[in-house]
Amino acid sequence: MTSEDKRFLRREKTSFEKKPFFTVRRQIEDNGQPRIKTLAERLREQIGGRRFQLPNVVLLFAGAIISLFLVGMILFWVGVITRESELKEMISLFYNHQPSVIYDRDGKKVSEIFAKKTSNLEWDAYPENLKKIVLLVEDRKFFSHGGINYMSVLRAIFVNVTSFRFKQGASTITQQLARILLDDREKSLVRKIKEAQLAFALEYTYEKKQIFLYYLNNVYLGHGAFGFASAAEFYFRKTPSELDTEEMIVLASLASAPNRFSPLKNPDLSRQRVNAIVHSFRKEEILKENPKSKLDEIYLSFHMRSPGETVFGNRKDDSPYVTEHVRKFLNSLYPDSNIYETGGFSIYTTIAEPVQAELSKIVKNYLDNIQKNGLVRKTKLTDNKNSSETAVFRKYVQDISPALELFIDTDSFGGASESGLQVALVAVDPATGEILLMHGGSEFKADNQLDRTTAMKRQTGSSIKPILYSAAIETELINASSRILDAPLIYRNQTGNWMPENIGNQYDGDISVRHALAKSKNTAAVQIAEKLGISKIQDFFQKYFFPDPKVLQSRFRGDLSLALGSLEISPLEMALAYSAFANDGTIKRPYLIQKITDRSGKIVYERKSADEFGLKVPEERKVLSSQVAEIMIDLLHGSANSAGVRSTGYRGEVAGKTGTTNDNRDNWFVGVKPGMSMAIWLGYDDPSYGLGSSALGGTVAAPLWGSVAKTFEAAEDDKRKYPVTEHAISITVCEESGKLPGPSCKHPRKELFKNGTVPSEICPLNHGTNVKREVLRNVF
Repeated sequence: MTSEDKRFLRREKTSFEKKPFFTVRRQIEDNGQPRIKTLAERLREQIGGRRFQLPNVVLLFAGAIISLFLVGMILFWVGVITRESELKEMISLFYNHQPSVIYDRDGKKVSEIFAKKTSNLEWDAYPENLKKIVLLVEDRKFFSHGGINYMSVLRAIFVNVTSFRFKQGASTITQQLARILLDDREKSLVRKIKEAQLAFALEYTYEKKQIFLYYLNNVYLGHGAFGFASAAEFYFRKTPSELDTEEMIVLASLASAPNRFSPLKNPDLSRQRVNAIVHSFRKEEILKENPKSKLDEIYLSFHMRSPGETVFGNRKDDSPYVTEHVRKFLNSLYPDSNIYETGGFSIYTTIAEPVQAELSKIVKNYLDNIQKNGLVRKTKLTDNKNSSETAVFRKYVQDISPALELFIDTDSFGGASESGLQVALVAVDPATGEILLMHGGSEFKADNQLDRTTAMKRQTGSSIKPILYSAAIETELINASSRILDAPLIYRNQTGNWMPENIGNQYDGDISVRHALAKSKNTAAVQIAEKLGISKIQDFFQKYFFPDPKVLQSRFRGDLSLALGSLEISPLEMALAYSAFANDGTIKRPYLIQKITDRSGKIVYERKSADEFGLKVPEERKVLSSQVAEIMIDLLHGSANSAGVRSTGYRGEVAGKTGTTNDNRDNWFVGVKPGMSMAIWLGYDDPSYGLGSSALGGTVAAPLWGSVAKTFEAAEDDKRKYPVTEHAISITVCEESGKLPGPSCKHPRKELFKNGTVPSEICPLNHGTNVKREVLRNVF
């Protein structure tokens, strides 16, 4: 090989080492003839005889990493922009979790409806000391960082990588708020990326102060309390401005792990965390005095409370049946929405809260007493599975929330057969139709939510008689001094004989209308019904109960047994019927909800002409003349005074009537006093059970009416009395004959009369033998 060839080869070797791998290079074979090597030869030479050069690999790898990083950053910031556009809608959801508040007629809070209770305070409502403590505990650099504390993130990444699992977070207040908005507790990298995107979006969209306020109002602090206002109320029964420094520290200690550090569930762990915070504050001279003694008191009070206690159990609700009615009404207004998620409604009702708040206790104590003393004994009666009353109850049980099936077997109906003694109580203002009181059962709980004041209709017994008597007086068939023969009756028809009997089979012969009503004489009521005729009775029942023709057709049954209360009426309908006596013969349509506003204060519902209870009745209806209404109040005074209303110490006005159905299945008292008409029913949901032989209307329902009326009168300071007469004509008559008294009448008394019905005959002098008595003698 010549020296020139050697120089050429050395030059080519140097050139090869400097040129890229894919460059075509000239080579010289052993025979000295130059040629271009094939790609395969060059690859074999590089793989077999040489190694890849490290700098090239690093550059390729670095380029790939940088490319991936740039793509990731682009995608991340696209996500930030997307989150920013969604942010306002997400923030608006905070307000959806505000409780809906129910107020009474005086604007006082009655109860709340919520599934998740958050706070909604303004910035100045939170004391500066609380804000400072929260920042010191959760995020000291909140007002200086851009939403993420990068040093904390790097530290968390190191811990997570070395432990091979997601173990530690590094959340700023902004990130915590982002997590609340996402409502995602899963520990994953994807969630952390979304959280970071949302944190940046929050920082770009809102000022720091607004972010911090959202956090203070919505951070979860355990036991169902969201936000520091809700937590202050739950843990300490205070508003944030009323909190002591030590109490603020306890609340601030909960944000990082509310269940783990719950002072109710884990008081030792909670105290350790609070002590650590206090130690840090004292070391930094943030806290000057040692709060140990105050913290001891706080944790002692926590020791007295249940670990399972929640804001739901502590919510104010003195009127559970009112709350349930409002909840259902809101659902009817917003059938396509979840009212718990919509939230923030203010519902203004007509409820008389001071008395309503006592009803649950009054009813529970009363039911306990009458069962303990044997006045009521649950008695199994004949099989009543196919009765209309049973059908009504069965339909309700099957229609309510499926959750109730956990407690009641709707197929076998076994839950009803074992149910306890129930009560329904409803009071209305006769002049307006406002619902003053409502209590639909013995006790509101998961398996006892039926509002019997409206949803259940039962036979009324003798409490229906005043309706019948008023119809007879209005049509001038009888007057207050008319005489009726109280004697055994028998009616024969194709199905057999029917003999309406008085209580105890007692018959008093020739008696007055007043006496017949006061003593609840069945024979007198049946005779009056027969004389009136079914057609007229239907007309009056349509006015009182069934103004809608379809309702009348489905519910009215035309036979003489209706004089004894065989028709099924709800307690609310009975209270409304009696309200006519106290309102010059006019019945107002009932309502409980005056208006509803949303969270912005906009009125979304006003009563006006709405039929809130679905009774299909007009705004008002005239059922009696003012004169007859006044006569009925006067007649019912005597009936009520002999009914047991006074046994509980009630001394106010009352005009009412008891009612007891066959086998004591149903027990009623319906009465009026100035400003209130109230109906009370007691019985068992399953009508195949009775209350026992001792349970009459005067001994069971009437005393409860008196107890509630007494509480109402004391709370409302309302001791009005009915005037002697304003519309009817007051005349003195002979009590024994019903005629104008003679000179030597031994038993005169005042009676009220409608125009055109005043007696004109004078009672004979000799009362013993020559009194001519007008007696209604009727044969079916």
